[in-house]
Amino acid sequence: MSRLEKALERAKQARDKGEENRKGIATSLPESGGRAGLSKYLDPEYTQTRIENVDESALSSLGVLTTSIHPAIVEQYNLLRVKVVEALSRDGYNSLMVASPKQGEGKTFTAVNLAISLTREKTRTVLLIDTDMRLPSVHSYFGLSQGPGLYEYLDRGMPLSELLVNPGIPRLTLLPAGKAEQYPSDFLNAPAMHSFVREVKERYPDRYIIFDSPPLLAFSDGLYLSRFADAGAPRAHSI
Repeated sequence: MSRLEKALERAKQARDKGEENRKGIATSLPESGGRAGLSKYLDPEYTQTRIENVDESALSSLGVLTTSIHPAIVEQYNLLRVKVVEALSRDGYNSLMVASPKQGEGKTFTAVNLAISLTREKTRTVLLIDTDMRLPSVHSYFGLSQGPGLYEYLDRGMPLSELLVNPGIPRLTLLPAGKAEQYPSDFLNAPAMHSFVREVKERYPDRYIIFDSPPLLAFSDGLYLSRFADAGAPRAHSI
C-alpha cells in the first residue's frame, strides 16, 4: 500500500469517528488552515468569477471541512494533502483525479474536502471540477443549486467566466458539472474537452486541479478522464 493510499485510509477512519461525535463540537482550525490565515499569503480577487458565500453550518452538516468539523478529520485531510502535494510536486504535476469503482463510495466527499484542504497551501489556488455528468453532486456539498457548468461549456460554448464559482472559501474555485447528461463520454472525449483541460492545466502553474471523476467500473467516462489527470487517488472509495 502506497503512502497516499495509507493517508486515504486514515482519512476514512477519522471521518467515521468524526461522524459519531460531530454534533456539538466546535473547534477552530489552525491558522495555517483557517480563512484568516490564508489572507496574509494569497487571497486573489475574483473579478471574473461568481462568488456564492455558502452557509458554513450547512457545509459542516454535510461533513465538509469547516471550523466546526472534528479536529481528527481536519488533521487526516491535512495529512492526505501533504501526501498529495508531495506526489504531485515530485513529478511536476498539478492535477489529480479522485475516483471510485462505483457510485456512492465517497469520491465526491473526498474530492471536496481534499480541494478545501489544498487551499491551505500558502502559494496555491485550487480548481475543483465536477466531471461526473451522469450524477453531478459537487454543487450540493456547497449548498449551491444545479446551475450551468462543464456540460454547458462543452456543448454550448458558454464562457467559463459565467460558470466558475467561488464558494466564499479563499483560493477555491468550482466548476460544477452542469446539466446531467446520459452519455457524457461523448463530451469527455471531445476535442473541446482536450482543449479545456490543456488550458486550465497550463494557464496557471500555481493552481491545483482536482477532477471529481465518474465511477470507473460502471461507465467508460472515467477512463476518458484518466487521460487528462496527472495522477489519481485509486482508493477514494475507502473514505
